[in-house]
Amino acid sequence: MAREREGRVLRSIMRSGGSLVVSLPRSWVEAIGLGEGDYVMVEIAGSSLIISPTRVERESEVRLRFESDTRSLVDKIVAAYLMGYDSIRVIFPQQMKEALESELFYLKERLMGLEIVESAESSMLLRMVIDPLELKPSEVLRRMWRLSDDMLRYSFSPSDGVGLEVSGLLEKIEDDVDRLYFYMVRILRKSLANPALAALLGLSNVEILDYRLAAYFLENIADRAFEVSGLISGGRASENALHANKISEILLENHKLAMEAFLNRRLDVIPQMKKNLEVLTKLLTPPRLMVEQLRIRDAVLGIADMQYDIANLIIPRLT
Repeated sequence: MAREREGRVLRSIMRSGGSLVVSLPRSWVEAIGLGEGDYVMVEIAGSSLIISPTRVERESEVRLRFESDTRSLVDKIVAAYLMGYDSIRVIFPQQMKEALESELFYLKERLMGLEIVESAESSMLLRMVIDPLELKPSEVLRRMWRLSDDMLRYSFSPSDGVGLEVSGLLEKIEDDVDRLYFYMVRILRKSLANPALAALLGLSNVEILDYRLAAYFLENIADRAFEVSGLISGGRASENALHANKISEILLENHKLAMEAFLNRRLDVIPQMKKNLEVLTKLLTPPRLMVEQLRIRDAVLGIADMQYDIANLIIPRLT
């Protein structure tokens, strides 16, 4: 017996020999193009099963045309990347090739895993070369955490900070965090659109949302750490007035505890983070602060709040 309601099909379980079987919905079989003798992949996802064709999934390709200006085309490519397209074919007038090629070489450095695999007189093909199963969200998040941790470590080190800014190391670290963040958005969107991928990655819908928020917070923490480093390294604010060493120590401890909570479900670390946040707030409220010190205070408290938010993402999953 089959009953269909709101896109769902209710099937009865039947016995065939020594096995229990369920028939596949005809509309789905026809849409996928399956026939007798074909195989399907059955994946276990908790208490559910996900059925997918075994043949290689047809590559998701989008075609983008140059219409008015390079900037608009680049924005469309970024959007296609974030939406999870595996291939992006760019079509343009022949006279635009040199300018566009230069722009796309720069763009692929910003978008992790995107490579130019084909170049013709009036078109170029960009393709995603990273398998999402080889670089999972948990690994991406750990890398984002490590990079943002490095930036926090540098942010209250003005003597080293000047050299770091001159060498461009901080900018490169921040760029890496941005690249990882874009990749994270892409893989999580693909997981929402493809339940089979989500199952293989071991992510529920709630966890997909949590990873998205955690990555967002880490990307913003890196941005604010860079801002603090610039203010202190420029010599425009007194370290002593803000207890820089103590503040740095608290931020680094809470950064570690935040990821312990999120990745290892350590609910017990949250009270310590809250105490650290209270100490930090007191340190950052002296009687008088210069404008630059006020900017540092706002950035530091923003970092601390986001660390606390990352840790608290675990609470809905535990309840």
